[in-house]
Amino acid sequence: MLTVQGGAQNILCTLSAMAEDAITDEVAEVNFVHGVKVRANDPRARKPRKAKRVFSWERMHAFAAGGRGDARAHTLKPDGKHCYPAHEYEPMLRAFSDTSMRLGEVLPLERADFRLDGCSTPDCRVASAHVPVKRTAHAGAVEQGTKTDHGEPVPGRVVPCPPTLGRLLQARPTRIDTPLLFPTPTGKLFWERNFYRDVWCPAIQASGIECTPHEFRHSYLSLLRAEGVDDVDLAAIAGHTVETMLGHYTHPLGRSFDKVRGLIG
Repeated sequence: MLTVQGGAQNILCTLSAMAEDAITDEVAEVNFVHGVKVRANDPRARKPRKAKRVFSWERMHAFAAGGRGDARAHTLKPDGKHCYPAHEYEPMLRAFSDTSMRLGEVLPLERADFRLDGCSTPDCRVASAHVPVKRTAHAGAVEQGTKTDHGEPVPGRVVPCPPTLGRLLQARPTRIDTPLLFPTPTGKLFWERNFYRDVWCPAIQASGIECTPHEFRHSYLSLLRAEGVDDVDLAAIAGHTVETMLGHYTHPLGRSFDKVRGLIG
């Protein structure tokens, strides 16, 4: 916390409040933190730059496979004695790698949000599936609209659902106790901390792949742009302007190096 300016300031505020309480209780006479400040240019109060990581589709899907019931049934909990319940979370984890949705947007998805348009045959309908992103969940509460990110208000958007994910979603048993697409075992909305504890962290342990949901969002946009997907369409999927999508969510993959060398000669 001391390596981040905001964290250092919060620590000082906490210590100052504790000192004031001690003075009130007459167990101390001086607030030893009074007047201590953190300079904005203090080299010790800088957040280290986090390296951007882009995961391949194969790597992200291997991680999601760690959420399968059979994988969880053989994955030990932190206590080292018991394994996780064999709940099926692969479709939920694939939603991050295959749609670029944020955690707060995946949690409140409902079964009715999964739309199949076009022809009536199962394969054709899955191939034309899409998911409207129109709600955000935080700390057990659901709000309409998606996250306001980088100063850009986003009322909602639509993301394409790839066939493999579509088939996984179609295969999920329908529950009558909840409209949620990815509920807890008791039919409730996941809180973020419970999601990480019960779904994401067990998949990390089962797959051996250390990653975050937001890294999958970065990977999705970077990989698709490298394959030539239109920038305007990618920005619409991400819920950003083209400038923000390019500046924050796409990263170099080094795939053009051979082409550069060949063009220069």
